[in-house]
Amino acid sequence: MKSIADLLRRYQITAFFVLTFALTWSAFIPWYAGNAEDIPWFTFGPFAAALILSALTGGWPAVKALLAKIVHWRVGILWYLVALGLPLAIQLVAILLNALFGSPAPAWSNIPPVLDVIPMVLLFAVFSGPLGEEPGWRGFALPRLLSRYPALTASLILGVVWAAWHIPLLLVGDLTVYGTVNAVLAAIVFTWVYQNTGGSVLIPILMHMSHQNSVRYLGEVFAEPDHTQQQWIAVAIWALVAVAIVAFAGTTRFGSRRDQLAGDNSLA
Repeated sequence: MKSIADLLRRYQITAFFVLTFALTWSAFIPWYAGNAEDIPWFTFGPFAAALILSALTGGWPAVKALLAKIVHWRVGILWYLVALGLPLAIQLVAILLNALFGSPAPAWSNIPPVLDVIPMVLLFAVFSGPLGEEPGWRGFALPRLLSRYPALTASLILGVVWAAWHIPLLLVGDLTVYGTVNAVLAAIVFTWVYQNTGGSVLIPILMHMSHQNSVRYLGEVFAEPDHTQQQWIAVAIWALVAVAIVAFAGTTRFGSRRDQLAGDNSLA
């Protein structure tokens, strides 16, 4: 048992990715076989893998450190505004720019009432990715990648894996090319947020939630193919944001040295 734990400690990143895919895809099979009517527990694959590997490689202190990141809320109010507002702003700008490429006027009436949206947003936050994914991607994998690679390289590695993790959604028609590209670009922005909030996972959870639901609900103002066009515009804006982060913060850390150390100290 000790030799297995030592091996996992040595190859934590690889072990995490393998276990995440195994848990997710194996849980996806019964969900898909049940006509996607059950609770999508497969979205908790990254979180479950992070908990398992934290326990095996660092015991309770490592698990406690991982969980502490999820409730790390004492960050500047600016980062809450960025997490919740940036994805929303990107979608709104993309909607407005879509008219320049020949789309009809957005059908704002297609968006459900706010009181109907709020409970669904909270439900999706738990069972549609943000809570099940971010403790794994940003809480476990990212700090370990950052201890080995510059921030840009770490972000791109994680972004590609994050995008590939969604491949089973092809079976239910919920995987798009623009969404796949977006995941890689968004990973850079998420790293920037993580690094500048002292390794908080709560803030990436909120950003994931905002992005997911901005696409889900604001995307309803256009029908195909105008919806697809609008989403590609949004991807282009995410790319501009990512380029701006790299241009102004460099490729190494995307944040201050203090915040880098905060992330590194979590590698229990």
